Amino acid sequence: MNRLPLQFINVSHLIISTFSNYYLWAGFICTGLLSCEIINPAEEIPAYLNVDTVTFTASELQGTSSQKITDVWFDINGGIQGVYEIPITFPVLNTGTAKAVISAGIMNNGISATRVIYPFFFPDTLTLDLEEKEIYPLSPHFTYRTVSKFSFIEDFEAGNILLQIAGDSNLVRTSDVSQVFEGSYSGYIYLNKEHDVYEGRTANSYPIPNGSPVYLEMNYKCDQVFEIGFYTTLTGVGSISLYKWIINPKENWNKIYLDMGGDLLALQADELQVQVRANFDTTLTESRIYLDNLKLVNF
Repeated sequence: MNRLPLQFINVSHLIISTFSNYYLWAGFICTGLLSCEIINPAEEIPAYLNVDTVTFTASELQGTSSQKITDVWFDINGGIQGVYEIPITFPVLNTGTAKAVISAGIMNNGISATRVIYPFFFPDTLTLDLEEKEIYPLSPHFTYRTVSKFSFIEDFEAGNILLQIAGDSNLVRTSDVSQVFEGSYSGYIYLNKEHDVYEGRTANSYPIPNGSPVYLEMNYKCDQVFEIGFYTTLTGVGSISLYKWIINPKENWNKIYLDMGGDLLALQADELQVQVRANFDTTLTESRIYLDNLKLVNF
């Protein structure tokens, strides 16, 4: 007789527990569904920007308009959008009126893994009216910043600022139309087993404001390695000759931007001479190095 009430209590407890668990799981499910709506809101539909090419123009006193802009850095409505190697088509979630600021990107020192905004180019600014799903082709145009200074521009049209300081070869001007980058002349170094070393340096030393970015721009083609460096004199230390930039063979004309500012700052150097050095590659029977449009640019 005493077992029945105990059995009734246990069954009642089971019934109550079952209903409690049902409502608890139902609550979890409802909460989960609401959370899914919060975590996964309706997706925005982007517009698309397309950049296939960019252009660059130097003024009459700024030398060549050749460029090797490889990337575009986008800010949209004051926020960073991204960095893109051109050509590129990419989505943007901004719609309506949008202000795009586009900066020119280069491979620093010719290294594909080191991408930077080139500090001497003005960014291009565009006002866009964006609609969902639409593709907008853009052609950014860049110019030098007005505060850019050119310590020298050597296009070899009128002479040659690189004086031979060592070796038994020399840098001469060539007018061979098949070997000239643009204009009438380019610089030319010929090497073989009898003439196996060239080293040249700018005749003048150029002052550089402390902390200013400093780049050497250069067009070149070559069938062997050569080096670019600089020479400076430090008070209490003496002369320093630094070769840091190794230029690899290129069958066709190439453009490179060599970043000298960090090394000058580390040395606390306030002036420099640019220098070029080549040692004959003995695996070849002869070799040729062509240079054009050397520009030393700073602020």
